[in-house]
Order: sequence, then structure tokens, then C-alpha cells
Amino acid sequence: MAYMPYDHNEGQRGVIKRAAQELLRRANEFLDWTEECVFRFEPDGLGLRVGIRSIRARQIFELLHRSVFRGFEPHAFHYEGGRVWARFGYY
Repeated sequence: MAYMPYDHNEGQRGVIKRAAQELLRRANEFLDWTEECVFRFEPDGLGLRVGIRSIRARQIFELLHRSVFRGFEPHAFHYEGGRVWARFGYY
């Protein structure tokens, strides 16, 4: 049997991908019908930028941090295109 070395970055990409899937699955728990959430993977796949259109965006990010993105601090809050954006992921 051939030995395949473990790719640490690939493992991290899997964690980010699973968190994005969980966000899709559970979005209705965090948002009401007037709010919107979108996300974009970073080109290297090691981070996820999440944009929320809501007057409660900061509170929603705190909920996401505690339930979906455990272990990742939200970074780089900024306002763009009518949404508040934050980054979750590895550096």
C-alpha cells in the first residue's frame, strides 16, 4: 500500500467547507425573512467571507461564531454592498 502524505492545508479546507455547509443548512435558525446571508470562499479555500444584510448583523455574527464557526474568530468587519462582511478561517 502506498503512503500518501497528509496535506495540512487540504484538511483545513475540509473544515471550512463543512462549516459553509452547516451555515447553509442552519441559516434559517439565525435569519428572519427580511435578512440575507451570502458567503464566498477565499481563492486558497482557507477562509470564508460571510456577508449579512440585517440591522442585527453583528449579533448574527456572534451567534454564527458560537454555533457554526466554533474556533474561528470573526475578523475584518466591514460594510460593502449593503452588507456587513466578516472573515472566518485560517491564516
